[in-house]
Amino acid sequence: MNVEFNTGEYNERRYGKPWIAKVDFSTSPKGEYEWGTWVGTPGSNGILVIDADNGDIIARGQKDYRKPRNSTYRFYQLINGELVELDGKAAAYKAYQETKG
Repeated sequence: MNVEFNTGEYNERRYGKPWIAKVDFSTSPKGEYEWGTWVGTPGSNGILVIDADNGDIIARGQKDYRKPRNSTYRFYQLINGELVELDGKAAAYKAYQETKG
């Protein structure tokens, strides 16, 4: 199933391109990222796209070059075709273990 997120405009001098990935916790608690695609022009609106299956953990985010600690990232789990937002990486790891572990 294709998972898509719309992204808004951003200051390309301050922020990196938005990103999306599937996170696999089967070999490491840190997770291995399988990167998706961002369709757009730097600084403009775009779409994040990745192929995912039921139970997969999806992460998305954007780097803040000026203040890296303010970089954003979020985790979701695909359940019955719906994305459920998770409360951070630890919750994503636990959700993965419950469904795929």
